[in-house]
Amino acid sequence: MTGQEQRRLAAIMMLDVAGFTRLMGEDESGTLARILDVRRSLVEPALAKHGGRLVKLMGDGALVEFATVTGALDCASDIQAGMETHPLKVRIGINLGEIIVEEGDIYGDGVNVASRIEGLARPGGIAVSRSVYEQARRRGDYRFVDGGRHKVKNVAEPVAVYHLSVGDRGAQETTLRSLLRRRLAPLLAAVVLVAAGLSYAFLGRDLGIGTTEIAAIGVPVTEDRPSLVVLPFANLSGDPEQTYFSDGMTDNLINDLSQIGGLLVIARNTSFSFRDRQEAMDARTVHKALGVRYVVEGSVQRAGDHVRINANLVDGMTGFQLWAGRLDREFSDLFALQDEVASQIIAALKIELTQDQKRRLSKRYTDNLAAYDLYLRAWEEIWRFNDESRQIAQGFLWSALDIDPDFALAKAILATTFTNRTGVSLTTSAESLETAYRLASQAVATDPELPAVHASLGLVHMFRREYDKADAAFARAVELDPNYADGFGMQAWNWHYAGDPERALAGFEYALRLNPRAPFPYLNAIAEVHFSLGNVDDALAQSTEALKRNPEALRQRLLQGAILAEMGRTEDAEWEVMEALVLQPGVTLANLPDIYPYREGDTLKRLEQALRLAGLPE
Repeated sequence: MTGQEQRRLAAIMMLDVAGFTRLMGEDESGTLARILDVRRSLVEPALAKHGGRLVKLMGDGALVEFATVTGALDCASDIQAGMETHPLKVRIGINLGEIIVEEGDIYGDGVNVASRIEGLARPGGIAVSRSVYEQARRRGDYRFVDGGRHKVKNVAEPVAVYHLSVGDRGAQETTLRSLLRRRLAPLLAAVVLVAAGLSYAFLGRDLGIGTTEIAAIGVPVTEDRPSLVVLPFANLSGDPEQTYFSDGMTDNLINDLSQIGGLLVIARNTSFSFRDRQEAMDARTVHKALGVRYVVEGSVQRAGDHVRINANLVDGMTGFQLWAGRLDREFSDLFALQDEVASQIIAALKIELTQDQKRRLSKRYTDNLAAYDLYLRAWEEIWRFNDESRQIAQGFLWSALDIDPDFALAKAILATTFTNRTGVSLTTSAESLETAYRLASQAVATDPELPAVHASLGLVHMFRREYDKADAAFARAVELDPNYADGFGMQAWNWHYAGDPERALAGFEYALRLNPRAPFPYLNAIAEVHFSLGNVDDALAQSTEALKRNPEALRQRLLQGAILAEMGRTEDAEWEVMEALVLQPGVTLANLPDIYPYREGDTLKRLEQALRLAGLPE
């Protein structure tokens, strides 16, 4: 060791710009100017505030040293919060380890691990090592998501990675929520008792739709089209972290089959509601529960570069197996394997495909398996329906698009994550919608035959109050996929905001034929429709159930408060508004038009009046 060399423990932060090479190819001078602006206006002030030492700049990135883990985490959080709506996306990795300091530079294993962890961070995200995680979790000010263990270059043992939840409100608001619950425990108990009485079903009379055509909990067997449900494929890989892959295979098969006009295919939400009970249920039980004629079940086993799918098609009325197959392929042949499973099921059902249907069935979302794998990981996060998972999903999708910029489905889903941000982060609604519009428009231009790209664009138009454009987009989506339950649901939601709640209820009725076990967004939207119609009892029933599914939904908390205020239950309404203010401290009456994109009319005025009574600030 030289006289100038010293060793010490430090928190090391690495950051770089995601997709730098692509951005430079598209606009070199503009990209460099934006990077310089971010460094001067955001990064350097954050380093000064939190005690970071800029060791060196490295093209599109930087190496920074901190004396404490807290300083590094707080600095990284400030940077990513400031970058949330910026066109550039930054990855940040943090490690706590020993460094060698020589003439102002630092190196050693601690720096090497930080570099590798930064490469595992999602764009717009912060990834940390186990040493950082162990230090930070003792304080309780941060929340992390386990990112698994990864083999990385020049590091002997697999590295454990954790993703920091950017924008976490931390211990202060957790304490506030606990205080509210303790003080209002008797009221909460009453709400829970009411909710328990409503939880047994969500269709027909229970949704307030009043239809006699929908079975108590399913789709009528008397449909003109044969009806089918694909149950979640079991993960036989021996690694629970591979569940996202088996779920992705199930999703892909549902999507392929749903585009066949001769089939009625039950949506993913309902299918996956059977996951925990699947081993105890046979095809006849599923048939009785859902009213579908045919049941597909199977398993996926992934080992290294090898994939095996076992699948069965069973007649739910008789219990007879119509088709069974075991298909083995190399991972590089994954797309062909998926096509073969769908084709054999269709053949077993004796459905004749048109040439156009055959062409669309064989069409691939992307030719890049790495990008597709990231998309599957994102999809798993999206179905968790919370803001933290939305951020993680965005990171996976940005990474997928770095690999394949023409991956239209990834762009469409990414656009939807930004649209759904509207009304959650009140300071970024306009910017989020602009990002969503850009991504959705690009997706439509890239692959106009994908139903999801039109739905994602329709959602942006709806929140912009461009109802006619939204209706046209949703109509095209369900034309391309006649089993697109969420497409029909979004179309109904748009009719509601445009001022036709009766038509919206009819639209939701049809969506629920395809997706009988209504997920949270359906209950949320149907509650809003009933509120518009003045059906406050039905609105309260659906809103209460929606909050059971997703208690951190801001728009649902506010709606619940408005419903209770109109029913004269002022104290209950005030509690809901307090909960909403915990979720989003800055929300006011002035924000309501951004959260609920109604045409100017009675419903928005009723919301404002009711929530003013419940104590929502002006």
